[in-house]
Amino acid sequence: MNNLSDKSAPELLAPAGNYECFRAALAMGADAVYLAGKNFGARSYAGNFERDEIESCVQFAHLRGAKVYAAVNTLVGNREITELIDFLKFLQSASVDGVIVQDLSIPELARRHDIALRLHASTQMTAHNLSGAKAAAELGFSRVVLARELSFDEIKYISENCGIETEIFVHGAMCMSYSGQCLMSSALGGRSGNRGRCAQPCRQPYRTAEGEEFVLSLKDMALINEIDKLINCGAASLKIEGRMKGPAYVASVVETYRRCLDEKRKPTKDELDRLNRVFYRGGLSSGYFDGKAGSEMFAFNKPDNPYAEGARETEKAVLERAAQNENNFKIPLKAELDFNIGAPIRLNVKAESGASANVKSDYVVQKAKTRPTDTNKLINQLSKTGGSVFEFGDIRVKNDGGFAPLSEINALRRRALEDIKTDILKRYNEASFSEFTLPPPLEGISVPLKKSGITADVCNHEQFRAALEFERENGKELAYIGVPIDELCEDPARYELETERIIILPRNIMHKDEYENYEKQLKRLKSLGFSKLRVENISELLRRGEFEMFGGRRLNITNSLSAELMKKSAGLCSVFLSPELNLAQIREIAAELPCEIGIYGYQPLMLTENCVTKNLGRCPCGEKKTNYLTDRFGKKFPIIRDGKSCRTILLNACPTLMCDKMGEVKKSGAALLNLCFTIESESTVKKICAACFGGDHRPREFTRLHYYKGAITEKANKIKD
Repeated sequence: MNNLSDKSAPELLAPAGNYECFRAALAMGADAVYLAGKNFGARSYAGNFERDEIESCVQFAHLRGAKVYAAVNTLVGNREITELIDFLKFLQSASVDGVIVQDLSIPELARRHDIALRLHASTQMTAHNLSGAKAAAELGFSRVVLARELSFDEIKYISENCGIETEIFVHGAMCMSYSGQCLMSSALGGRSGNRGRCAQPCRQPYRTAEGEEFVLSLKDMALINEIDKLINCGAASLKIEGRMKGPAYVASVVETYRRCLDEKRKPTKDELDRLNRVFYRGGLSSGYFDGKAGSEMFAFNKPDNPYAEGARETEKAVLERAAQNENNFKIPLKAELDFNIGAPIRLNVKAESGASANVKSDYVVQKAKTRPTDTNKLINQLSKTGGSVFEFGDIRVKNDGGFAPLSEINALRRRALEDIKTDILKRYNEASFSEFTLPPPLEGISVPLKKSGITADVCNHEQFRAALEFERENGKELAYIGVPIDELCEDPARYELETERIIILPRNIMHKDEYENYEKQLKRLKSLGFSKLRVENISELLRRGEFEMFGGRRLNITNSLSAELMKKSAGLCSVFLSPELNLAQIREIAAELPCEIGIYGYQPLMLTENCVTKNLGRCPCGEKKTNYLTDRFGKKFPIIRDGKSCRTILLNACPTLMCDKMGEVKKSGAALLNLCFTIESESTVKKICAACFGGDHRPREFTRLHYYKGAITEKANKIKD
């Protein structure tokens, strides 16, 4: 390759769902490995690790100069906080190098309980622009895992300006939805992706007007052809997906990326074939790295694997190479042995790193009655390190012809190796953690909620007008009305009489160029008297004090601590609770803080960078009709746009309804009860509003979603209240 940078390669980060994968990753040259314990990891169906196994893995990696990150990246319920604190303290004692986090409560937990762990903001936080990455830094994260949907230019821009480390995915499965923004498995089958239990409904076929295809199934990402850009994008870490994959997959992918990164070259055809051979989903794709989205990223028809014939031999060969690499790895040691008559045997061992061990025997060297212990025999005995990671090179012996049983030499060697191992690990920890402290919390700001009651989010002016007509006709009033920012900016005059109670609804996703335009839109609307803003992403948390801010459901708030953080530190007037909570869980949080919950609406199931309809052959922009995907049970899922962008929001097949359960809903203590209108007609808007005030309208088909069961299933039997 030409014009390659002289920069050293970023960290190569590999997945480990079990111990075999962990060892394969390190054997093939991973700089770091991420894994999870039995709880709180977003891949609950992987083998995962017991606590003693995590401790062993950390020591195994640190002896080799590699790092271990623990995935604690599920959302957490109130009753799990005690167990979570205990687990975080364990991870600190085990000296893990970082913890990958989705739940916003964890930085505050770490501060309150003096848990000194480097925290990495998981990709499930949907950090996709510079403002989001800066917010992660302010919240206390030392690294942010950026959304997969970013281009090289965006990654570089964020990495060079956010002030903390960035991490990007470079290989493996791609979710159709922005990570952390998918409730499809949760809504359809109760298995929450935010709890590591995704059933992958996106990998099923769906019918459209064009026929039945796997329209939500992306090919696997592979950025192996972009080595130059990976080295120069500014990311501190290059992450391979695959904690559900086997050791042959991990070994093969790590081996290929390691070689190409070290040699600063593109892969050979054989290497590419090998990557396809260990896992095939219609071929490999560069994802969004080139700034494009489109149908070429999809495995629409689940084609047969052309590499299947040689897969078994490839897997066997790569595992053999991994085993050989592991056996070949040794830490060289120098030793000095004092073997003098009338004195204990003394052994001094040193490593190149400066680590050392000094041990002596209780046994005193005896004068030889017949044959003294030969120096060569002493050297040979010391050199028998067996399956140890250590290997003696230079051994110097002071021997004046005494005698001692060889068992004494064996015991001394074992003690010395154990002691130098301890010293190596101690020095690693001192170098890595001795001066580390968590940053202080966000400066608090208190913003009171001025009104309580029913709120409504609309998609267009027709729905807005219908809501106002309902108020005039029935003498009722909605506390707040959310209106999309693009709609407000298109014709602000239509909304100027309601500026005091309109909440600005930004697009859910705003990449760099969009965000710059968004800043201009906000400035204009503020000058016109609009003062309230819905917050759906951490990118807006640093805007505290600039607007009255109302939390959105996409922040995934599932416990009192994260709600408190958003209210007191981020300055939100109210906190929108996750739609995965049940009424009892809502009640626990709402008793302490002003909260908002959704009581009507077609629940967004996916938020995708790819336009699903356009991928099928036509652009939906400008169309008045709603497009649908139909599943194998005949359920029709509406498709709408994220504002006026080309992104897709896939809605549930039927709306969530709790308007007819207002007595139970009000007992939850939520201050704001939200109606979210998307595809509804004006008449339906009026009927749903009326249902909240005693009307009897119910859609023909609806769901209670998680209000009675909940998807954030807490292990209350294990935790004391």
